[in-house]
Amino acid sequence: MSASLEHIRVLDLTTEVGELAGRLLADLGADVIKVEPPEGARSRLMAPFLDSTNKTDEPRFSLYWEAYGAGKRSTTLDLSDPTDLTVFLSLVDDCDVLIESFDPGRTHVLGIDQVTLRERNPQLIYASITPYGQSGPKAQWPASDLTIEAAGGRLAIQGDQDRPPVPVGFPQASLHGGAQAAADIAIALNERTHSGLGQYLDLSLQEAMWWTLMAAQGTPVCLGTNPPGSGDDRGTAFVPQGIRSIPAKDGCVTIAPGGSPPGTKTMYTFAIEEAASRDELADVLSQYDWDQWTSLYREKQIDPEHMQMAVGLLDVYVSRRTKLELIEWALDNNLRLGPINSTKDLLAFPHYQARGYFQEIGGISQPANWVRPSRTPLRFSPAPSQGDREISWQTSRVPPSVPSNKNRNGLAFEGLKVADLSWVAAGPTIAKALADHGATVVKVESGTRPDLSRTLAPFMDGIPGFNRSYWAYLYGTSKLSLQCNLSLEEGRKLARRVCDWADVVVESFSPGTLARMGLDYETLSADKPELIMLSTSMLGQTGPLSRYAGYGQQATGFCGMHYVTGWADRIPCGVATPYTDVVAPKFGIAALSAAIYERKQSGIGQHIDLAQAECGMMFVAPLLLDEVVNAHTAERDGFNSPYANPQGVYPCAGTERYIAIAVTEESHWRALKQFLANPKPDWDAPEFRRQQRNQVHATIEAMTSTFDPFVLEEKLISAGIPASVIQRPMDVFRDPQIASRGLKQTLHHSECGDVVHYGFCTRFSAREEMVRTAAPCLGEHNHHVLQNLLECSEEEMEYLITTGVLN
Repeated sequence: MSASLEHIRVLDLTTEVGELAGRLLADLGADVIKVEPPEGARSRLMAPFLDSTNKTDEPRFSLYWEAYGAGKRSTTLDLSDPTDLTVFLSLVDDCDVLIESFDPGRTHVLGIDQVTLRERNPQLIYASITPYGQSGPKAQWPASDLTIEAAGGRLAIQGDQDRPPVPVGFPQASLHGGAQAAADIAIALNERTHSGLGQYLDLSLQEAMWWTLMAAQGTPVCLGTNPPGSGDDRGTAFVPQGIRSIPAKDGCVTIAPGGSPPGTKTMYTFAIEEAASRDELADVLSQYDWDQWTSLYREKQIDPEHMQMAVGLLDVYVSRRTKLELIEWALDNNLRLGPINSTKDLLAFPHYQARGYFQEIGGISQPANWVRPSRTPLRFSPAPSQGDREISWQTSRVPPSVPSNKNRNGLAFEGLKVADLSWVAAGPTIAKALADHGATVVKVESGTRPDLSRTLAPFMDGIPGFNRSYWAYLYGTSKLSLQCNLSLEEGRKLARRVCDWADVVVESFSPGTLARMGLDYETLSADKPELIMLSTSMLGQTGPLSRYAGYGQQATGFCGMHYVTGWADRIPCGVATPYTDVVAPKFGIAALSAAIYERKQSGIGQHIDLAQAECGMMFVAPLLLDEVVNAHTAERDGFNSPYANPQGVYPCAGTERYIAIAVTEESHWRALKQFLANPKPDWDAPEFRRQQRNQVHATIEAMTSTFDPFVLEEKLISAGIPASVIQRPMDVFRDPQIASRGLKQTLHHSECGDVVHYGFCTRFSAREEMVRTAAPCLGEHNHHVLQNLLECSEEEMEYLITTGVLN
């Protein structure tokens, strides 16, 4: 069985910033050559390492490299040496893709900039991953994963209210950049089949992190404010629907009390009923219908003190049960709850074992099957030892088509027809990528059971409405909306008609639901073998917990990210937002785009099974390898990191104002010592930073607390020290770097007029614009879809209207 990117050749010049991109492309079948400098790739020096009593001078065995270098081959070239540069250029001449993460301007000095290489090879797709992009006032700023999380707005919405903001427990910005680059490269490969030409991809990590904020991206647009709990009110805001970690009998779980479908008995109802049966219920709580608590609280009909009392009762309810009992409770009652798994838990978790998620690669059991294409399975091979200069391409190359004479519009999926049967975030984001890049995407939705994204705040001007939620704006751009009531037989027939029209179907129903409707892949593809369907769910289409429903909040618990985020002396605070909903789509877009590309050669479709939690585990993969080979269970450590020392989030002048500082290189440490004007000789001792970390933090904090954060940021950057204000969403919205790169686009919305939307975190050189149209109103394109796409008669359309199918 062939792989999706069987004949694609990739040169990987990334550091740890973007290392994941080459790994994912290699898994999808590409021949990826890692071009390493004489001292070796930086990822080979990244913790965690194989524990060993070996006292020789042999290099330590990096599990980071083992995780993200897998699937690649290696060559060693000094690109400043003319002979080695000639070897490199010969590889470029027969290459499809080049990925690099040099500082802006460095490739020009080396003579390998995108203009030079694309002149040599016009079919080359050249992707650059940098902290702030190639241009703008911050393009040359020193940066680290922590400072990018701060600059992109994520840190401001995360952490315990009574402590400084805390990052995700394993550095994330570089991983988002790598996964996004893989997705965008797969998109660009599809565009090349139209134009015959490559293009330049300029990816900003800051913008990639901004795209992880979800609802927080919309509050500046809708209300001109920060979301609750992310501004001056950070220490005081009470948000009952937020992510919460609750101790159970044998660990912790994460819950979303307001996430269950309408008509479902809620978690609070269970807790209230149990308290009443034990005579532990305060009478004041009996006055509320706790099955309707979300709308009552939103409308301020529940006293905040009473809400907090109910929260306490739910905590007690959970504490009386084990994680397994709570999983069964959630499964039986359609509740949104996830176990907070450690790396040790993940290796033993029966569901992942049943799905064969972990694979033996290089003698180590590793996270591997991040997606399951039914016909073009992933390929795995161990991370290579550092290679010598001599290397050649391993696979034959399928030359791109000759450029046509028509004007190039850069739309990778022009002419592609897509049925979008997904909802909320992960699935819609994948379908949005196809739509934004030219596909005709029909969103099948209903007013009788609306997509949850249409019901969530923030709303434009603070006025609720199905057409006013910014969630729907984030994930609905460039799509068409068709109302279709799937609870009716005629509605299911209409949905089948849309699927039969489509080349691709994207869906996120609970496994088994579409089969009951006659809309599953086996049924749809029986007479249409070229159909591609992508199914995304929290835990995948198979396995003992496949029908377990949930969102990204629960998936972060299932995949281990929640457990490692927070403070060592507390239970996990977890990752803000339904986080895997912004992780999994990057993997899904890469896999789906690769499958579409492959179908152009084979003419055959397939079914793609994407589990959000399994994608999430790829973002903590080195920690899982540390568990496998060293039996070391990753724990929470605040903002400390093995990759930067000192690193921290420090208070500044003003209310709840902070700055992130990270020292990742010796030059940063020298600059910081000079900035602090600390004359103590012991600060120059090699082990001082590690042994006296608390003293260093205290000294830095004494300095930062007297400064305005933006003034201090400018001073630190000028001194060459990676730093960023902990930017609130409003700060990012007003960031001159964001403005200079044109991330914000004003698009006309049918109900709300001109609305600011956000474009891509990657600039595609073949595109003049990014997002094509604003998100549609519910059912806005009913007539167009029925008449022009499905070719329904006037009588058929009238029947669908009168029978309530279009509700």
